[in-house]
Amino acid sequence: MKNLPVESESDAASTQSPARGKQMRTNLLQKLRAPPLVHGWEFWHDRQGRKKPEDTAATVEGSYEDRLVKLHTIADVREFWEVFNNFDISTLPLRDSIHLFHKGVKPLWEDPRNVKGGAWTFRVPKDKAKAFWQEISLMAIGEVLQEAVASKRTTFIDDICGISLSVRFTSMLVSIWNRDADHKEGVDGILKTVLDQLPEDLVVKESSYFYKRHSDHSGFAPKGVEQ
Repeated sequence: MKNLPVESESDAASTQSPARGKQMRTNLLQKLRAPPLVHGWEFWHDRQGRKKPEDTAATVEGSYEDRLVKLHTIADVREFWEVFNNFDISTLPLRDSIHLFHKGVKPLWEDPRNVKGGAWTFRVPKDKAKAFWQEISLMAIGEVLQEAVASKRTTFIDDICGISLSVRFTSMLVSIWNRDADHKEGVDGILKTVLDQLPEDLVVKESSYFYKRHSDHSGFAPKGVEQ
C-alpha cells in the first residue's frame, strides 16, 4: 500500500518498548477479567484424623475444627474453575469432606452464621457425584440457591451459608446449608430449586435426601448466635 503513512522510528520504539508492552497486557487482562461473584467463597478441606501441628500421638483427639484447612478464596468464576478443575473429588479418602462456603463462614454447625440453621443432604452414587457436585456448586456461586431462600423479612434474614461433599463407602453426601431452619418456605424452596434445576439423570430418588437441623446432631455445641 503506497499511500499508507510510514511509521516513525519514535513510534516504533514506543510500541516495542517492554514498558508499553506490559501496560498493554495489563489493560487486556483487566478487560478480560471475569465479573466478580456476588459473594466471596472459600474452599475448605476436612481430613479425618487431622490434628494441629502441636498435637502428639498421646493427645486426645482434637475438635472437628482442628481438622479443617482452608484451601482457597475465590472472588470470580475464573478462580472457581481454577480450583474446581484441579481438585479431583474421586481421590478423597473415606470420611473426608470438601466444603464451599461464604467467605468468613466456617463449615461448622456452631459457627454464628450456621447455629440456627440446617442442611439438605443428598446421598449420591459415586459415579454421579462429580457431576452432581458441580451442578450444586454452580447453583451456589450463581446465587440460584440464594433465590430459593429469599424473603421480605428484615430480621434474621435467611442465607445459603455453603455446601459440602463428604465421602462414604458406596456414595457421597452433598449438603446445602441454610442459615434459618425455621424458614419453612426457604427450606422447601431449596429442595424444589435443586430438583427443578438438576439434569434429569442426576436427580436422586426421594428416599435419598433429607433435611436436618444442626442442633439435632448429637455433637452440636453452640457458642453463640449472630443476629
